[in-house]
Amino acid sequence: MTGRSKFILSAGVALAAFAGVACGRANLVGVPGTGQVGGETARDMLIERMREGATIERVMVEMVGMLRAADRNADGLDRDDIALQRDVRRAQGRASAIGSGLAYDLDGDLKVTRAELARASRSAEPMREREVERQLARFDTDGDGTMTIAEMAASATERQRQDDEQLDRLLALDPNGDGRLTASELRKLVEQAFATIDRDGNGEISAAEYAPFADRARMLQMERHAPRCSLPAVPAGARLIAYGGYEGDAISSVAIGGPDEETNLIDVTIEAGSTPLYIVLTSYESMVWRIGGDTRRVAQVVVSSSKGDVRNISASGVVGLPQSRVAIAEPRCPSYFKGDDDNARTAAIATIRRATGREPDAMFGSYSARGISLPSGALSRAERDKAPVPRGFDGPMWREALRFWPGGLVAVDPRQVTARSRVERYSVLPSQMGLSQLLGSGAMLRDGNALRIVRPIPRFPSSMGGAHSVKLILGKGVPMPAGDPVHSCVVSDDGAVLGNRAICR
Repeated sequence: MTGRSKFILSAGVALAAFAGVACGRANLVGVPGTGQVGGETARDMLIERMREGATIERVMVEMVGMLRAADRNADGLDRDDIALQRDVRRAQGRASAIGSGLAYDLDGDLKVTRAELARASRSAEPMREREVERQLARFDTDGDGTMTIAEMAASATERQRQDDEQLDRLLALDPNGDGRLTASELRKLVEQAFATIDRDGNGEISAAEYAPFADRARMLQMERHAPRCSLPAVPAGARLIAYGGYEGDAISSVAIGGPDEETNLIDVTIEAGSTPLYIVLTSYESMVWRIGGDTRRVAQVVVSSSKGDVRNISASGVVGLPQSRVAIAEPRCPSYFKGDDDNARTAAIATIRRATGREPDAMFGSYSARGISLPSGALSRAERDKAPVPRGFDGPMWREALRFWPGGLVAVDPRQVTARSRVERYSVLPSQMGLSQLLGSGAMLRDGNALRIVRPIPRFPSSMGGAHSVKLILGKGVPMPAGDPVHSCVVSDDGAVLGNRAICR
């Protein structure tokens, strides 16, 4: 094991310990309100409002103000009040969705066609080609290429669900169980809760007084803001293990979610053992998780990536397990986390706990990896310049590609990938790997500090932004390729700018 791997493993072990501490319960002894909402005790709401430096007056104003804002008859908060608030927010959500869709109704007929979206993509503030498809995927539910007002309204989600749940938790504090929480009842509850933390009774919570509740309050805030993810139940007796990373050390030969996705690959080795494993694998980039080893131990694997396709499905998949044991979650369900980001780790813990009712038994994170062994969490990294140049690729550009993906290119059979998004072989590989491929085929030639496209190519390599950006010259008579050059400058043979002028400057 390399020194770097030992360091990453140590971070993973520390994170596993952190999970147990951060999720520990801090109880408000003697405070009424035992109702449960979403698996949480209602008094957790009071813990969340208490913080270092808080005064009894400030907390009282915040809590009673929330109640009065929803109590339409000034007779106490009840189910009818909450239902009205929810209906109003749903109506606002529908109005917002309709407004968002009709922003591209260029002819004013109260519907939006693919042609209008394509025309809008060429405006002064253009939508990218991918955004056109995303708008259609969101609103065009019958697939006829036209977005109607009814479809826009039906696509609306409850944008204010967090506020709705706050009211549910507030009502669950009802001390006498009559289905109504009055302002006077709430004041007494706040006073009792505050006094439990404010040990010296001076009306303000000090750092020392807050410390026993700090981790629990932070977790509650994360859970309240966590996405509502639908994950399979954890089988009895299974260990719940989570790994998060930004990207992988290798590029997959297949793209998941479309040819503009940069699909990475990480090998997951299941160590021998008898305890069943429930594994959550998260990443920022589109990812192929190739699972091997003692795969009989895997009761369930859940994968999620921040990158999603136009239908808002995680652009990731799994090789090596039967489809029945694979769940592809929505993007950011949970979000990826790395070894050095406590907030991201805590947010992932909150999402997993909210979705499964359990906290992970162990968590491991790193920015990138070539492979990970579970359940130990041992990580391996690829060694740069070890991946051989594929036949027909340009050597110097390949070595440049290995700066970003030291694991090189890994061949994947698209038929073996379990995914909910489209899986297809790349016609042109991402960024520098794609440039090496095109230079090796003769479709591109070096031209000083630029690359000249001398033959038609299927599309630009994806992910040519930031450090991956280059200058491209489109040869005379060569058609503009499909795809998005991102931050790369594209000019014609006579020097005319064909892409974004600001980028070319």
